[in-house]
Amino acid sequence: MRLLLAALVLATATPARAQFFTVLDDLFDNVNAIVFYGQMGRLVSEDDIQGTAEGSLYGGGAEVLINLPGTDGTAFELALGTNVVQGFRATEPSLDLRTSLRSLPTISVYASQLGLPETSPIMPYVGANFGVLTLWNARGYLPDGTTVPVSGETFELGAAVGAYVNTGPLSGLYVEASYRHREFESLTWDAPQLPAGWPRSLNASGGFVSVGWQFYLTREEKKEDE
Repeated sequence: MRLLLAALVLATATPARAQFFTVLDDLFDNVNAIVFYGQMGRLVSEDDIQGTAEGSLYGGGAEVLINLPGTDGTAFELALGTNVVQGFRATEPSLDLRTSLRSLPTISVYASQLGLPETSPIMPYVGANFGVLTLWNARGYLPDGTTVPVSGETFELGAAVGAYVNTGPLSGLYVEASYRHREFESLTWDAPQLPAGWPRSLNASGGFVSVGWQFYLTREEKKEDE
C-alpha cells in the first residue's frame, strides 16, 4: 500500500514529490480502504470526438481512501487515485485518432453517512474531484498511413454522488454517477502543417457511471504490510 500511494505522485513535479513524501507516513496510518472500479460514460459535446462503443466511453481506475476528521452524522475521506478512459474517435473524416485519457494523480474528497447511522447497510455519499489529465499514447493517422503524434495536458474537475452497499466486514460494492469537466484548450501536433479540419482543442467532458469494489484494510493487515 505504501508503494501504491507513492506511485500516484510520480508524475508530478519534483518539489511536489518531496513535499508528498514528507507526509506519506502520516497519511499511511490513516488509510482506510482501496477501491477498484470500472466505468462507462458519454461526452457532453461531440464536435471533435465521440465514443466508439455506440457513442459511449469506457475505462477504469483505482483509489486509496484515507480517513479525515468527521462530524456527528458525517464521515469524510480523502482519495488518491488514477484512472484511464478509452474509446475515442475523431468526428473529422480525414483523422483517424487513437488515444486514451489518463488522470494521474486524482485527488477527491468524499462525505458519507449524511446523517444515517453507521450501521446502515446502504450508505449514500457525495464527492468532489480534481486531477491532472493527459492524452496517453495519442496518435493521429492520415489516410495515407502517415503517423502524427499529438500531446495535451490539462486539469479535470468533477463532482459525484453514489451509494455504498456493505456486503461484509472487509469489502463492499458501490455505484456512482459523476460528471468530469475535461477540456484541452490546445493540442500540440508533431507536424509541420496541421491538416484542415483537425482539432486544435479538445472537449472531453462528460458524465460517467462507475461500479466498483471497496476493500477495507484492518489495522493488523496494515502493520503486516509495513
